[in-house]
Amino acid sequence: MTVAPGASVVLCGSGPMLMLTAKLAALRGFETTCAAADGDIAMSSQLIYTTAHPEGSLPITMLPISGPDADMAVFGEKIAAADALIIAFDGERSINEAALNAFMKPGGKLQHVSLMSRYLNGEGMGFFASAAKKAANAEVWAGGPAVSMYRDMEKLVLGKAKEVGAATTVVRAGTLKGGACGDSLSGGSGEPAFLNPYFYSLGQQDVVNWRLLFDCASLGVKLVRGDTLPGPGFTAALTATSAEAGAGDTHRGALAMALVESLLAPAASDGDFSVASTVEKTFPPPEAWPAMFDQA
Repeated sequence: MTVAPGASVVLCGSGPMLMLTAKLAALRGFETTCAAADGDIAMSSQLIYTTAHPEGSLPITMLPISGPDADMAVFGEKIAAADALIIAFDGERSINEAALNAFMKPGGKLQHVSLMSRYLNGEGMGFFASAAKKAANAEVWAGGPAVSMYRDMEKLVLGKAKEVGAATTVVRAGTLKGGACGDSLSGGSGEPAFLNPYFYSLGQQDVVNWRLLFDCASLGVKLVRGDTLPGPGFTAALTATSAEAGAGDTHRGALAMALVESLLAPAASDGDFSVASTVEKTFPPPEAWPAMFDQA
């Protein structure tokens, strides 16, 4: 079951991953509502908008779900009107049953739910990945205790989707890297549809801005069916802060685009896919994604 551009899409989750997915959904022509905590709302404008896509140019409504500006009546209206739901979290986080019940109510219009999850098969995870996570980059995906959390979330979301009659797509990621537009705003490499370079001021800082370099050099996408891709394995220490995509790396942009395009691609309905990134200077355009899902 797919939806078409112009449909109403609600997103929930947190962090730059949520903001980037909302931006790409709006650019794809969806009427986009981004439901987030007040902390994420506060930095949304700085992350989403650029000189290429100035504030007010995209059909995005930011909807606070916590803090003094939260309005549950408006929230209820947006949920009732939603044709699709996308769930995307930065960090190792999940949605609980109470929150999911608020976003997926029986009797609504919901047709499709796309869920961000992780590689859970255990390959290339364990000791080397855990060591790199502790020593070099806290965002390295090493599996471990978080695996059961993601499995529980998948079971919960797929079960709830079945109750409300919605199709589902699970899109899996490894180590999340990058997410902004690189040097594209000044005529250099990168994808101008991605987040504002303000992104590079957040989180871990290094002498060399490897995250910007990653956004310029690692825009290729590998999309495969099932939970079949490995984590970083014994190369984890070498790739943890590398500008070139290695085993277990997933560009936030690749993951966000897969979540959005899964709403449109018939081959993605009720499917399970994993996304990895490769060294490439250009990002796949929207028209390439239906074939990518078909051939995964």
